[in-house]
Amino acid sequence: MKKRVMNLVNFVRGCEPRQPWQDLYTPIKEEIAINKSYGFDHTVLLQYDALIRPDMVELMKAEADEHMEIGLWFEMGRPLTEAVGIEWRGRPGYDWDWFVNPGFLPAYTPAQREAIIDEAFRLFKETFGYYPQVAGSWLIDTHSLAYMSDKYDMKAFCVCREQFAVDAYTLWGGYYSGAFYPSRKNMLCPAQNPEAGITTPLFRMLGLDPMYGYDEQKYTDKVWGCPTMEPVWGPGSKAEIVDWYLDTYYKNPCLTLSQMTTGQENSFGWDMIQNGYRMQAQKIAAYRDKGLVSVEKLGDTGAAYQKAHKVTPASALCATTDWTEGGHQSVWYSCANYRANLFLHEGRLFFRDITKFDECYEERYLTEACTAWDARYDNLPMVDGRLWSKDGKNSELVITRPVKTMTCIEKGQSLEVDLLFADGCHGLIILTPERILTEACGNLFYSTGVPDADIAYADQIFSLTYRDFPYAVAVKATVNPEADGYTLGEQNGKILLEMARK
Repeated sequence: MKKRVMNLVNFVRGCEPRQPWQDLYTPIKEEIAINKSYGFDHTVLLQYDALIRPDMVELMKAEADEHMEIGLWFEMGRPLTEAVGIEWRGRPGYDWDWFVNPGFLPAYTPAQREAIIDEAFRLFKETFGYYPQVAGSWLIDTHSLAYMSDKYDMKAFCVCREQFAVDAYTLWGGYYSGAFYPSRKNMLCPAQNPEAGITTPLFRMLGLDPMYGYDEQKYTDKVWGCPTMEPVWGPGSKAEIVDWYLDTYYKNPCLTLSQMTTGQENSFGWDMIQNGYRMQAQKIAAYRDKGLVSVEKLGDTGAAYQKAHKVTPASALCATTDWTEGGHQSVWYSCANYRANLFLHEGRLFFRDITKFDECYEERYLTEACTAWDARYDNLPMVDGRLWSKDGKNSELVITRPVKTMTCIEKGQSLEVDLLFADGCHGLIILTPERILTEACGNLFYSTGVPDADIAYADQIFSLTYRDFPYAVAVKATVNPEADGYTLGEQNGKILLEMARK
């Protein structure tokens, strides 16, 4: 498969009760026209209430060609739930409701989810003559993904980026960017073994900012709106920042795949969408024409991914320059066993995030419906620099020597990060699918912050428990407990953290 991929994904609602005057037809019509003008392969995902609008269906049939892929977008509305005999639970006057309950599949029982999915697929086939092979949602559960994958032989799914408490849902601690095979117990967790995973890859949406998407305003005052490629928000609407996104994703080391989506749902209206969308399309075309990126239908990328990888591979996202000119650097590494983020701030280098993946860790809505207005998906943190840093205590794993810069080097599925220290010496951090290794970096300090997990250390093992789920990180180092954490000292010039699931 291609190593650097852009997927243009526009999803379409048929009603907008928050702004009932909004023209929902023009945005998707214009988005398709722009995509076609550049010869882009692209994907359109239709919500059920768009599938029952004759004008939307006529547009799709008129524009459909080998470059345009049509699939389903799963947000719940009155027409869909009532079609399968479920009473609509939306707020008065809301035939579509953005609250998790009732607006998303996790708000329904597994049996109800299956009925809703079957009805959406039925109508899609009745309308277009075939079953869709791609589907997406801002939020979706693993039971629904597995059901669609197994029954309808799907090529690709897409789901929201990493975010904490934005709108009605949190996705925190997942495979950071690109694609992975979800566990059958947790939509946000990669499976470590094929038999425990869903066979259709799940792609993260919207080109998340690797620098400021994690902790939007802690290290800068220049972030406004969602720090992604989404065209209506600040970063995605500014040409110079979009240049930085494209350079970061498509010119820097990435290991197996650097993929992002852009596009926009029609609910914002064309006036808000058009300037950012047109600008991005021009820049994406220029990158494509230079051979820097392949612009693909999401289903084609998913099919190529399935052919190339049987289990989730490692990927990296290396931001070695800073669009705010603040001098920061940020490196994300994601694989089947864990994710980690190295962040450089004013000469101080630290792991801002280390999260383990375990295919046995269950999402909250695996067998029960979400009854709250909001929902949360997560994994197993060891370091959580955003949620566990409070009360003046930071959660981080710190390289205690001052660092000037870091340089990333690809080695198969491993990422070597060369550190230039302030004294002119070099050290090395090696991220592999099984472990994190430091060489000639000196001591590390594991600051636990204010964790939501129980953390204990004994006999070269950090033992943690989160939501009653036990997990562990074995270390090869001298470990000394301190007031707010642990000092890790080198053994033979190295420190090793074992991250593979046991």
